[in-house]
Amino acid sequence: MNSSWGQALNERGARIDSGRVIDFGDSTHETQPVTRTALTAILSQGLLLASGADAAAFLQGQLSNDIAQVSRSHAQLSAYCTPKGRVLATLLVWETGDHYAVELPRELCEPIRKRLQMYVLRSRVQLKDASDQTAIIGLTGADASAVAKSELGLELLSDYDVAHGDAVAAIALPGRRIQLIAELARGVEIWDRLARSCNAMGEDMWDARSVAAGIPVITAATQDQFTPHMLNLDLLGGVSFDKGCYTGQEIVARTQYLGKVKRRLARFGTSGSVAPGNAVYADTAQVGTVVNAARSPTGEVELLAVTQTRATQAGAASAGLHLGVEGPTLHPLDLPYEVPPTSAGTDTDRD
Repeated sequence: MNSSWGQALNERGARIDSGRVIDFGDSTHETQPVTRTALTAILSQGLLLASGADAAAFLQGQLSNDIAQVSRSHAQLSAYCTPKGRVLATLLVWETGDHYAVELPRELCEPIRKRLQMYVLRSRVQLKDASDQTAIIGLTGADASAVAKSELGLELLSDYDVAHGDAVAAIALPGRRIQLIAELARGVEIWDRLARSCNAMGEDMWDARSVAAGIPVITAATQDQFTPHMLNLDLLGGVSFDKGCYTGQEIVARTQYLGKVKRRLARFGTSGSVAPGNAVYADTAQVGTVVNAARSPTGEVELLAVTQTRATQAGAASAGLHLGVEGPTLHPLDLPYEVPPTSAGTDTDRD
């Protein structure tokens, strides 16, 4: 966490633990219905910048989505995979100034930068970890877009729209969320302006809306475990099947055209403490892994888990899904998009 940004938030009442904002001194409203737009400092996310004449071509050869579709007005969800098609990071990519911005969990920024740097070779590309110079702020709620327009003059009409203002970029994300990215000094100014009309809340509010939207975020605990299809990235527009080769493309394409996806991302509710990487069981057999979890405004923990489709297609309740061997039960929650049933074809995925 950047010490200057963290200090500024501390001075404004933030309680920070393990690089996350827990709350702003009053946790009671964190589990109450939000009547005003929620304002969140997203400390757990970081930012890489890719610049240079070959930046677009370089990213095109590394990421799962079509970089040619990224612009100053449009961001995209993408993934960075191993040659075996396993996801090392889920990414939000957009163009700003003379570089591409790549957002991912803060804990993964430097490891992913170093891995990408190995493949730069003679390409005219510079990769920089700008996390310490960046403030990432979230607006959540039905009026989030209206607040961004009225307070900052930034109009966003659809998910993944990007708008640029006075030293700030705004991105509309699924789950009625608006993300603001600015340099630190500007970020503090924006925070103070928005705090007058919004509820300052912890990161769980932001994460809960991401879970409800069915958007997976790979962290250190879940790297190199899932293909893009298992994470529903093919359903979320995070994979291009028309672009050329990229790292892991052969496996991803084979799954799309020849295979059957035996594991998919699903959403559940439960009680107790949940963390990425926790095992999901059906009776005494492990059938899945938690990807993300957050406490929702109702007080329940909601989570996304990659589970065997045969364990969930008949209904999680009848399958007896639970955390750990004897942990709390899981009950199924809807995703805001349709997940197709397992298709026939050659099995390219392993349990």
